[in-house]
Amino acid sequence: SFFSGKPKRQNLDDNAAGLIAHFEHSYNARLVDYSPPSICPAPEESSHEDNNVKLPKSGRVCELTLSGDSMSCSEHVGTRIGDMRERPVIAMDWVNMSEIAWDHQQSQVRFKQNAPDGSDETHTVIFMVANSLEFEANIKLRLKGIGTRQRGAFRLPSTSYIGMFAGVTKPKPFQRKRASLTTDTNEQLPPLDEMRTIALESYRGSGKPMMTENSARRALAVEHIYDGKCTFHVQTASGPGLEGYHTDALLCLGENDVSYYSSEGQMFSNNKTLFMAYEEIDSWEVRDSTNAADNSFILTQKNSNLTFMFTLKENNWSTPTLLHLKHCMEFFWNQHLEHNDMPAQPHTTHGRAVARVFTLQGHKNPAPTPVGQLDIMDSDGRVVVNFNERNRRASSVGREAMPAAGSNATGVIGSGKFESIRRNTTKGSSKRNSFFGGSSKAPAVERAGVRDIWKYVVKHQGWLTKKGGLGPTGKKWLDRYFVLYSTAMGHYMSYYSEYGDSPFFSNERKERNLIDLGKVTFIRPVSNQQDAPAFSFDIVTIEREWTLCAQNENDMQLWLQLITTAVDEDVAIVPDDELCFEVKTLKDPTDRLMKYDYSTMIKVSAWGVSVGTKNGKSEYHERFFWCYTDFYKWSVQNQFGKLTLFVSVFTNNDFSQSSKQDFEFRSRQAVQLASAIEFYIEKFMSIMYLRNEGLEPEGDYDEDEGPQYDDEAGYDDEIVGGEVQGSDDEPDSVSQQVDLLDLGSDDPPIATAVPIGNDGFGLPDAGSTTAPSAVQPPNPPTTFDPFADGVGGGGGPPPSNDLLDAFTTPSFKAAPQNCLDNMNNNNIPQFLKGKNEGMLYSEPGVINVMLKQEWRGSQGRLSLCYVNAGQSPISEIAAEMNAEENNPGAIRMQLNALANNSLAGGAQVVQQLMVECMQPFGDFPIMTLSFSVGGAKCEYKLKLPAAMTHFMEATPMEGADFMARWQKLSTPALQNQCVINSKTATLPAIVEQVLEQSGLKTIPSLAEKSGGICGVGTLRTGTVNASGGKISVGVLCRVEINAGAQAYRVTIRTAHGGVSQILGDHLKSRLSGN
Repeated sequence: SFFSGKPKRQNLDDNAAGLIAHFEHSYNARLVDYSPPSICPAPEESSHEDNNVKLPKSGRVCELTLSGDSMSCSEHVGTRIGDMRERPVIAMDWVNMSEIAWDHQQSQVRFKQNAPDGSDETHTVIFMVANSLEFEANIKLRLKGIGTRQRGAFRLPSTSYIGMFAGVTKPKPFQRKRASLTTDTNEQLPPLDEMRTIALESYRGSGKPMMTENSARRALAVEHIYDGKCTFHVQTASGPGLEGYHTDALLCLGENDVSYYSSEGQMFSNNKTLFMAYEEIDSWEVRDSTNAADNSFILTQKNSNLTFMFTLKENNWSTPTLLHLKHCMEFFWNQHLEHNDMPAQPHTTHGRAVARVFTLQGHKNPAPTPVGQLDIMDSDGRVVVNFNERNRRASSVGREAMPAAGSNATGVIGSGKFESIRRNTTKGSSKRNSFFGGSSKAPAVERAGVRDIWKYVVKHQGWLTKKGGLGPTGKKWLDRYFVLYSTAMGHYMSYYSEYGDSPFFSNERKERNLIDLGKVTFIRPVSNQQDAPAFSFDIVTIEREWTLCAQNENDMQLWLQLITTAVDEDVAIVPDDELCFEVKTLKDPTDRLMKYDYSTMIKVSAWGVSVGTKNGKSEYHERFFWCYTDFYKWSVQNQFGKLTLFVSVFTNNDFSQSSKQDFEFRSRQAVQLASAIEFYIEKFMSIMYLRNEGLEPEGDYDEDEGPQYDDEAGYDDEIVGGEVQGSDDEPDSVSQQVDLLDLGSDDPPIATAVPIGNDGFGLPDAGSTTAPSAVQPPNPPTTFDPFADGVGGGGGPPPSNDLLDAFTTPSFKAAPQNCLDNMNNNNIPQFLKGKNEGMLYSEPGVINVMLKQEWRGSQGRLSLCYVNAGQSPISEIAAEMNAEENNPGAIRMQLNALANNSLAGGAQVVQQLMVECMQPFGDFPIMTLSFSVGGAKCEYKLKLPAAMTHFMEATPMEGADFMARWQKLSTPALQNQCVINSKTATLPAIVEQVLEQSGLKTIPSLAEKSGGICGVGTLRTGTVNASGGKISVGVLCRVEINAGAQAYRVTIRTAHGGVSQILGDHLKSRLSGN
């Protein structure tokens, strides 16, 4: 090991990155897939199959070797051990690598690299390794080391994650393709009005959300964990021998049967009035509607056809409801069906195994699930309770159990870095030793009959380290005993101070906390916390973030595989409580909310969003309830450092454009609020897909039967998202957050009104077809990805990381202010009219700022020359870019250091600024220039002429092609039309000049046919799509001239509505003659 001592993790990683190139590390692996076929030699039948490689039998057995400059793959071939020879399969240089995608759930990784011969071909290889987490850590260190050694010359490959895993930034929820509980490949949604009705009835009925502290779902889960059953209070019961009203009757659902007790006393004495094993049940039904008189739970017994009916006591905000009963019965019933090798009951959401998952190779059957640990050990690894057999349900019928992941790395990393860095934690050994000899405290005693429950509800258990919360231990890392449970209400993780506090030993509820895996939004396999020890990972929920630390790499991978499997199985399980946010109403078209104070409450829950006013601490008056089908678009904006949530909703069942209403709410928790809306929409879609399980597709969507849905129209144009903050003391900086709604998809399940293609203009590629998809609600299952893969894209490498080491997915403005108004420096317009050099700003007798601009594709270079215009020396010259002030994240910039920060009279110095357009933007970036002269400190804010039009490229196009694309982009959301009154003569020559200076190529042949001057351009960006190409957006423009009125009518259509708005404002400024 080349590590010593216990410095911070960052220092350790820096040291490791600098030294790792001197070592080679080898990993047993399987070559799962590759393309094109020519990059790897064909497999030989005599290839050696190493029985010691503990990987699923899929793919070619090989050995991966990581070295300083490359990764190589080799295999051993031959007919017997004596004549085995090593054959190289493929080698990939780190410098040519363009993309790395990780699927830790399948323990796979996909590498993409540019062809070594310089052609446009991309080589793709997918490997499976025994421990993908250790493999990722090794590669990250190597890439970091190369980046340090080759500053500015090495471009880091882009990194992505599949499924619930994510990297440093928040994943794109609707793009990641969650697991599916059904084997149906033609998943489709119910009609919009039906989904809305389901949501309203559930919200007003038994699905009415509860307060978090009164969650019946959580209470039922805890009861299942401790007692192995779920209990419901019955109001009336009917059936043979059950007639009558019982004030304290109970209905109990357990692993093997349904039991009814006419009183609580009977339950304590185990004197069952009715006992029915699941094998005896012919069918069951839960009648749940807004009419309370019809609500009941009905069981029909086999052979005898006897029917028993139960009604539950009314909900008092904490009592389990019929919906909870239905979910419990689904869980136990599906477990019974699975035990008998039968498929799960259609349309159910609980107790089902994952049927299909999305992997690096597309949709696949789920991989074998690792077997968790049931044996209870103390913190020193000594077995306290031993289970000889698991006797528990498998994760799916006929699925082979996968052994716990184990590392087979043969290099230093496997035994050096990951084993030598020991966590600086508080062990609390004296407290744990009290369970053994040498302490006056008695050893923990096993509860009677607990083993059967433990085998059934526990999926895994063991010791993890977490950071302490409030109090004197708040900054310490403490060892806690964690248990992963599978309950009738979904999966939970609970942790205890000691294993003796767990339900296996104690009847008391001693869990320190419960982590509801049904609320997980994503998981980071490598923690984002700077002070986290090695082997740490983050579990991010809609409420908070948990950072946990395993004992070693293998332990961490096993935990992560089991946790993500649990999260996937809970894909359609929703919480029964609500998240509450106090907000300030800024815009309400109905005037039903109090504006400009924090008297508005927004409650987000399973079926929709409730908005109302609060009086005092407890009184709440609901003003609106928006089902998730009602959402048209939503976004978070940063206005002068304050976060604002913008929501556009439909207000009736016809989902017409005229019924939309726009609201604005200000809140410090706007990011978390938007994340919660996304989370619940994703859950809502999963539930709705299951509603149509087993139904045949109904064919193409008839546009006359429902609202038009445009893939672009449901999205907002200014989006700032972010990580859900885990505590109040975490930073609120939006600049560190990512685009919440950047949710494009390679194959979106959306019936788009505008076909999406790869040419930037919303048209499919030549020869390609777009298959119709299921009907989606107007609030899309994807919110707006301004650069979805389909919006346009071209070849080219990923964006250069020599501009910025890291950057967040940007946001942009849909309706920016006039970009020529209110300029601090009035020389800006000249640089928009074709002039590339000139005076940017002048302070007579003090300083002149000269500018030279160069633009190519999505990038540009501004050379700023500071000239001392006086006699007094200028010192402490400093420039700082404030790109996030008015274009958050839309532009990537790197300002090179000054060669000299002092200037004598008449002297000058040049500073270069590198610029890259990532998303459409409407405002100029701002540079703050400061210096000292004559003992006075001077500071100027200068706007730089980096306009969106500088990244536009004139695109030649035939007239017929233009008209075809023009018709395809006729959706109102993609068009911007305005009438411009000009102060000067309205001449075609002026229009042509303005269009050409704005990056648009005119089409002379269309001047008479279309009644106006037409132009075509392409906006180039540095944002990379899933295939590694840079995204482009096509732009079509037509300008009509009314010489008599001295006016223009400008119409702009693009594959992206935000571009239309921004370009329209630009042309208005140019053509108005101001």
